[in-house]
Amino acid sequence: MNASTISLPEIAGSIGVCSVCLDPQTHMAMSQFLSLQPGAFVSGNINRYVGSEREIGLALEEGGTRVCLLDLDANPAEANQAIERLQAERPDIFVIAVSGSSDPELIVAAMRNGCTDFLSKPLRQEALHTALRRVEIKQRERSHKGQNRGKVISVIGAKGGTGATTLALHLALNLVRQSGKKCLLVDQHPALGDSSLYLGVGRHKYSFYELVGHPDRLDEELLHGFVLHHDSGLDLLDSPESVDFSAYATPAGIAQTITFLAEYYQYVVVDCPPGLSDTTLSTLCQSDQVAIVLTAELPAVRNALRYTDYLSKLGVNSANLLLVLNRYSKKGPLGDEQLQKTLQHPIGLRVPNSYAEVIRSINAGTPVETARKSEFGTAISSWCQNLIAQSPAEDEKVKKSSGKIQTLLNR
Repeated sequence: MNASTISLPEIAGSIGVCSVCLDPQTHMAMSQFLSLQPGAFVSGNINRYVGSEREIGLALEEGGTRVCLLDLDANPAEANQAIERLQAERPDIFVIAVSGSSDPELIVAAMRNGCTDFLSKPLRQEALHTALRRVEIKQRERSHKGQNRGKVISVIGAKGGTGATTLALHLALNLVRQSGKKCLLVDQHPALGDSSLYLGVGRHKYSFYELVGHPDRLDEELLHGFVLHHDSGLDLLDSPESVDFSAYATPAGIAQTITFLAEYYQYVVVDCPPGLSDTTLSTLCQSDQVAIVLTAELPAVRNALRYTDYLSKLGVNSANLLLVLNRYSKKGPLGDEQLQKTLQHPIGLRVPNSYAEVIRSINAGTPVETARKSEFGTAISSWCQNLIAQSPAEDEKVKKSSGKIQTLLNR
């Protein structure tokens, strides 16, 4: 990396960078770049993973913004353990992973354990500059956040066709009406999502994924150019309109965007596509509640069981998971007792089968009016009221007990 060949904007403020197990060439490239950035400096060099978190903390005491550049290559297993320990003990430190490998599993593991960014070798000046700019954004978010972060509720179908989009949309509408607070619905489907159609607000030429593509420009003004507005007061970030849209987004980009959105809205409801892709997992890791929607059919039940098992292995606390049984009927093919035994997780919400009512509303482009008496409306209203009623103390208790997920919730 030749730091003298490219002119880049200066990094604002003081940034201290501590390196861990960097190979000599990468360390030299990093030092050369930082020497040309006013306010940026190398605060320490540590050559071991085990126990490094304490040394990193001491080395970075003087930095305004604290960054750890950690090389994964010497021992990936020990490196990831060091990341996890550091994030648990010093969540104020931003970890940027570096590796010569492009193995997706290695990258995802590092991001899940708490890395802010991932850089490839050989280290390029532009890439390091961009990563440090992202750290600046996150540092500003932290300084303004306080206790004002909104709730993020992700709704995901155990399989296609379970009605997750319908439930996400009606939950968001009810949160606006019952709380009187700002609420955003995010249609995270990679192409041809249905939320704007259900709401009857038309399509937007820009989608959620295009917002994710502008990490260095995320601010309130940019956001306003991306959202659609419904008469109820609900805002919407649309999905891409094109069937062949290439929704390129990194897990880090998704996490950064969701965190940003929660700063401007008291409630962010995310309509996730089915499947636990890396980008979807990044969203779930930012969520205060993950609602898994299933119907009383074997494929949906099987997938819901797999989802809960997998998310639990990632460290998601069961208190953050809500199983929603949609199109519920007492005369359904699978009885409650059989479902509960199979799922090994309590069903938190049963939404009665109001298929005809919902289909009429979809075709008319007007959501079901949940204010009037209906079994469907009562179930959605109950879900909404439970979210509103959760006190900050209860939220904090859940977050503190959520294991590995905590490192991502705090970034």
